[in-house]
Formats: sequence, structure tokens, C-alpha cells
Amino acid sequence: MKIVLVSINSKYIHSSLGVWYLYSAYKQANTNNTVEVYESTINNQIEDIVADIYNLNPDIVGFSCYIWNIEYVKKITEILKKIKPELKIFYGGPEASFDADNLLNITPVDMIIKGEGEKSFINLLENDFETTEKIIFNPISKYYNPYSEEYFNALNGRIVYLETSRGCPFSCAFCLSGRDENVRFFDSDESRENIIKLANCGTQTIKFVDRTFNCNDKRAREIFEFIYTARKEGKIPENVVFHCEVEADLFTQETLDYLKTMPKGLFQFEAGLQSFNPKTLKGVNRRHDIKRLVHNLKEIASGNNIHLHIDLIAALPYEDYESFKNSFDQAFEIGSEVIQLGFLKLLKGSALEKEKEKHGFEYWSYAPYQVVKNNYISYSELLKLKLTEDAVERIYNSNRFENTLKYVLTQSKMRPYDLFYSVGEYCKQKGLQSPSLDLYTSTIFEFFATLPNVDKRRLRDELAKDRIITDKTGKLYHSLHIADDRMKHISIALKNTDMGIFENQREKAKQAKIGFCILYSYDEEKVVVADYTQQDPVTSQYPYKILPLSVFFQEKDDKN
Repeated sequence: MKIVLVSINSKYIHSSLGVWYLYSAYKQANTNNTVEVYESTINNQIEDIVADIYNLNPDIVGFSCYIWNIEYVKKITEILKKIKPELKIFYGGPEASFDADNLLNITPVDMIIKGEGEKSFINLLENDFETTEKIIFNPISKYYNPYSEEYFNALNGRIVYLETSRGCPFSCAFCLSGRDENVRFFDSDESRENIIKLANCGTQTIKFVDRTFNCNDKRAREIFEFIYTARKEGKIPENVVFHCEVEADLFTQETLDYLKTMPKGLFQFEAGLQSFNPKTLKGVNRRHDIKRLVHNLKEIASGNNIHLHIDLIAALPYEDYESFKNSFDQAFEIGSEVIQLGFLKLLKGSALEKEKEKHGFEYWSYAPYQVVKNNYISYSELLKLKLTEDAVERIYNSNRFENTLKYVLTQSKMRPYDLFYSVGEYCKQKGLQSPSLDLYTSTIFEFFATLPNVDKRRLRDELAKDRIITDKTGKLYHSLHIADDRMKHISIALKNTDMGIFENQREKAKQAKIGFCILYSYDEEKVVVADYTQQDPVTSQYPYKILPLSVFFQEKDDKN
């Protein structure tokens, strides 16, 4: 019998882990069956995916089911069964585990594997599929190392995922990970071997999928120390970054101090805040120390060496529109690189899904089950948050407008949420849909110039500065460009190695890797000069200096 394990990922850059766990289990099973892994994405046409699977000539097909692919999987299953009725199909993954009975009723799937799938898959391989129960469940499995030769051959430099523990010590009502609140840690030596192996496979990002990576502070610090030491010894390439989901209030001060010594860009942290409303946090079983959480996040942000991503979730219980605005403003004050403004999805099997009547949740009946209103927030208010989210993504999370944002907030004295919402609303009125960076820059220039106490000349300079230090083309959009004959002289001066603005000036000048523009609104005209030969791995900005314009004309003045 030939079994094909299918993973339909959300993007090409993502890789699968679940199907490769099953493939590893197959390698250790006592079976005459053959198993093959097939990966695709939801961006590919369904008919192409069906054709690919059919051409593999399987007897059994297993699908890894998540909220981003379950609708695809259902359609593919239906088509495959029509083409090849004798084909046996089984589902696994969270979307199958918590909706098994319903899926058996509404789709022609033959079997559901609930919970951890490795041991159940081995039982399936070693027994007759026809006589196996329609729903099989094995909650706990031993660790099967998924990083086989076949895995690496299929990877092609995509993001890789690494699990060093399973389970979560928390029981957040909107999540599925901490349902039993048990955490199992995998063998430390094997995890270290995997870190080195994955770091040298051609990927640039390794994501730990441990639900709370630092639930044991000592163990987390040991892994940080191992990674740092391995990189110093040349065992880990300098362009590889490690991403962890953390519960920030669990960090000790000793670990926070240690993290500040890490090289820039070695780590990325994602921390779930969700809300600052105490009643909301209690209502979703978030048990963290808010004061310590904020302190620790600010400590991480202050180091300027770790890319910090924090999450908020709209439409949680007891959080109305005004409360969410307050939560956003408090999150903004932390100073992270990214604020992810997410919207609640009522996952099947979650505690909140069981309380949907209590809170008046109305939500999509299909994946990803996004909430459209509840007893606390209306659909029209959620639409306002969508506009705000778009502005936050483009202005804040892109890191393209840092200086402009600081200037506008300082001058206008607007609260952060109101500023982002106002931008989103303005862009909506302008009919902007997926605007180019140039058009978006021109639009926010137009809007920001109307705000109280904002000087249009200074605003232009801040936007021009941001453009120069984030866009290595060194070109200004026409709304920011000012014709100035002195630009040519500055360009020539920058190619003069005696300027010594940046290290290795001669080589940088030859490679034309320097961008600049004149700033006019200061007491003395200045020039911002950016070095495009390197990029900050945390902010994505290029190193820059702001120099008096007169510096570039000193030689001429001296001769006079």
C-alpha cells in the first residue's frame, strides 16, 4: 500500500512539521507500506493539487488539517473521492482533532486521527485500514525526530520549525494548546543537535514551535546560551535568526540581563499581550503579572538587539471598543518592533467556543471562524479596527516611518490609536486599495500636514529621512523631491574617501552604496546620509548620519 501525507501550507516560505513527524514514525515502523510526503500551498489551484496527488498513485491519503487549509482539504477530498472512489482518506491535525464527528458527517473522509498522531499512524501502518475505527485517538506520543534526509531535500531554504517541548502551562480560553496544561520537554542533546543541523540547511529562519518557549526560565536560558556559543564558534551562520513565542513575565532579571548581551538579530520574540483589561484577561484565563510583563517587555525592547513582536486580540470577552483603544495605546508605549492587531477566531474545541452564547459571539461558520460581533463590540467597531490594523501594518510594523511617526505624535499630541485610525479612515475615503509605497507615502504626507502643529517643511524632511534610511534605492518620491543644484556637489563629496563618514568609505563609494538627501527645516540645513551596505536586523533600517550641509562645502570655502 502506498500512503501519501499531504500538507497544504499557507505560503511557500513555510514548511510543514506534522507530516514529517509521521514520516519519521513510518521509518521506524514494522511495515511493508510505503509513505511519501507531498507539500503545496493554498495559493495553488485546487485542480493542480488534485492532479499532483492523483499522479502519485496513492492507496491512502492523509491530510494535515489547520484553519488555513481545512476548506481546501474538504474540496480536495470531495474531488479525489469522485475520481478514485476506492481511495482511502484520513485527516489529522487540530482542525480534525476537535471537529471529528462533524467532518465524518459532511465529508467523504474515512478516518480521523485525533491528538498527537505519530503512534496512531504507526498503528495504522501495522494494521488493516479497513478494520480500524473511524476515529482513533492517542493523546501522548514519544518524540520522532522529523529531520530526515528526505525532509532536507524537500526544504529548499524555507522557514523551518523546531519543537523542543509539547504542551503549554497555561489554559487560555481562545487557544487549544493548553487544554491539559501539561508540558513535556524533549531530550536536550537531541534538540541541540537539531539546532545545529537546521541552522546549516540553508534556511534563514528557525521558529521554535514550543507554545511557551520560556515556561522554564533556566532551560530557555540554556538554549539561548547554546545558540550564542555555537554562533561564536562558527557552527551557526550569522544570517540565521531564531524565533520564539514567549511569556515575558516569566523571564528572570538574570535572563533579561543576559539577553541584552546577544548579537543584534540573533533572536526574535513574539509575546502575547492580548489585552490590558483585567476583566478580559480573567475571562480568558490569562494568568500573568501585567506590571512585570510590561516591565520585562520594555527591558527586552530597550536592548535594541531582539526583534520584539507583541500581539493584541480584538473581540475578546468584556473588551469594548474604548477598552481596546486603551489596550492598544499601552502596547504602543512598550516600543516593540511589531504590534500585531489580531481578531478573535472562535476555534473549535476552545473554551470560548463552548461559551459562545454567554458572550453573544457571532462568527464565520467556516474556517478561520472569525468573530464579527459579540456582546461588547459591534461589527462597525471591528471595521474601524480593521482600518487601524492596516495603518499600523503600513506605518508602524513596516519600520519605514519611525521618525515621521515620532514627529507627528509629538506635534499633534494625538493618542496613538486615534492617529492610526484617522490614517486608515483617510485612506478609505481616498479609495486606496493595496497602494504602492510611493502612493501611500504621498497620501500620509497629505494627511499629516493637516494635523495641528505639524509643520509641512519639517514633515517633508522626516518623511524624506525615513525614505533614505529604509529604501536602498536612495530615491525620493516626487512629493518629497526638491530640486537642488547642491545635490551634485554632495554626491561628488561623498565619493571623496577623505570624508570618512562610514568605515571603509572608499569601498562603499565605489559600490555606490550610499544614499542621501538634504533636510531644509532645521536651524541649519543638514544632510542625511545612509549606508546601504548593511541593514539593521532588528529595525530593517540602514545605518545613517545627519551632518550639517556646510561640511560638504568646507573645501570650497577654504579655497576662497
